[in-house]
Amino acid sequence: MNAESELFRAYREWRRLALAEAKAIQARNWSLFSDCHRAIRDFQSLVPGLTRAARAEWQRSDCRVEEKEKNLQVLVAGLMDLTRQNHTQLREMLAQARAQRAQLAMARRNLQQLRRTYAQVPGGRCA
Repeated sequence: MNAESELFRAYREWRRLALAEAKAIQARNWSLFSDCHRAIRDFQSLVPGLTRAARAEWQRSDCRVEEKEKNLQVLVAGLMDLTRQNHTQLREMLAQARAQRAQLAMARRNLQQLRRTYAQVPGGRCA
């Protein structure tokens, strides 16, 4: 397999993982999310070397380098969009979780106040 094929195969796999990561976020499957995220990081570390090899291959061959670069840019832009969408979805879920935690903390304080109030009533009953 040539360097270009390897590079585009890696990007296709990265895209597949980013889509799986999005589904994991939606399903709140944090184990799958972590697995996808780790695999994406692995691909991110491979891509620079594959890109250099593919570009060197393009320079040696009789191909249209500008067209290849444009295809690569389109692919990378799509991955960046997916990554941004996943990040936005995670931020929104985090904000919701924080808001829910704040509501639960308020409810806990209210219950504690009620407990203290009723503990002060003789016999623990309302007057």
